[in-house]
Amino acid sequence: MSVPRLLHGRLLRAALRPLPLPLPLLLLLPLPLLLPLLLLLSLTACTSSEAPADILPRDRFVQVLAEAQLIEARVNREGAVEHRSNERVDGYYAALFTRQGITQEQFRRSFDHYAQDPAVLKDIYGDVIAELSKRKDEAMNARPDSLSPAAHP
Repeated sequence: MSVPRLLHGRLLRAALRPLPLPLPLLLLLPLPLLLPLLLLLSLTACTSSEAPADILPRDRFVQVLAEAQLIEARVNREGAVEHRSNERVDGYYAALFTRQGITQEQFRRSFDHYAQDPAVLKDIYGDVIAELSKRKDEAMNARPDSLSPAAHP
């Protein structure tokens, strides 16, 4: 066997080896079969009906994220008004995660999961704003108005 023939045989075997991606095989299909198949693959790739098991459900994630926003507001106030350092931030978040029965890593994975779709994350932040507004209204209605006669017996 000559060297060029041997080399040609090795190249041919290398070319016939299965590729990790089936794309070259897809290109061999006739166009009427190829287009519906590609459409089906693209639709199934874009939809995920269930989140992974360790991801917080959306409603619970909204509650945790609302609490996190309150922590951020507290830290900003402590830094700007009370001139405190931000060294307590980790403690605030640790207390939040303990109260909620979750880990920091679970919160991070949940955030990353929902952030994969900006429209979903935008909706979640809309829910967070609604939750914080509801809490503010409840707090305002719970305390008496300082100017009302009932507040000063």
